Amino acid sequence: MYDLHMHILPGLDDGAADMQDALEMAETAVLGGTMVCAATSHGRFAHHDPDKYLAAYRNRLEEFRLELGRRGIGLQVVSGMELLADDRLLAYARDHVLPGYGRSRTILIEFDFDVSFRRAEGMLDELQRSKYRVILAHPERYDFIRQEQHRARILCRDGVILQVNSGSIEGRFGRSVFHAADNILGEGLAGLVASDAHDPVMRTPDLEETSRILDLSYGSGASEVLLEENPSRILSGRKII
Repeated sequence: MYDLHMHILPGLDDGAADMQDALEMAETAVLGGTMVCAATSHGRFAHHDPDKYLAAYRNRLEEFRLELGRRGIGLQVVSGMELLADDRLLAYARDHVLPGYGRSRTILIEFDFDVSFRRAEGMLDELQRSKYRVILAHPERYDFIRQEQHRARILCRDGVILQVNSGSIEGRFGRSVFHAADNILGEGLAGLVASDAHDPVMRTPDLEETSRILDLSYGSGASEVLLEENPSRILSGRKII
């Protein structure tokens, strides 16, 4: 399996606290069947200097890859970042290339949970007009989707790829988030599912149970499309199913 949303790099955000946490997360991911993950640390450019943060990210990613190799943990880690869409990010994007998956122009975007739909649409449109392929992290958690679930169809129609969280499917973020995730999956709007893992104990990268739920709830083969085929296509720059 592929997990394209994971906060596994130590000490960069609210994910893995240290290298031990990161290594435990990697071991959990592999035991659960994940062989490729993206290290999507939060990119909140209004909170820190983007260039310094990106340099720290690259250094930490290289350190982590080396440590995985030394420990013999068979997890391939690709680069990526969960970018918070706001005015600072859009301004930065006008003069710089945003960090996508493996240096591609496919980017993972998040919003503040209470952002308005009009504001979110405008920012997504600006990024798409700048030739980015946009993946929206956990759409089921935003107020504008939970309150008006048909808006997920609008985003999907406009070419935004929707990434649902495993924890949402398992009911960890409340009933309304579960129902929004169920609607997105049930209507076939989700492009992929990922763990959004933050630690080795509570929000872990184990996708084994998620895989079973997908096949039981949304049809045999759902897990293959959402956890394997589509993430693989995203990383290779191909059109998703």
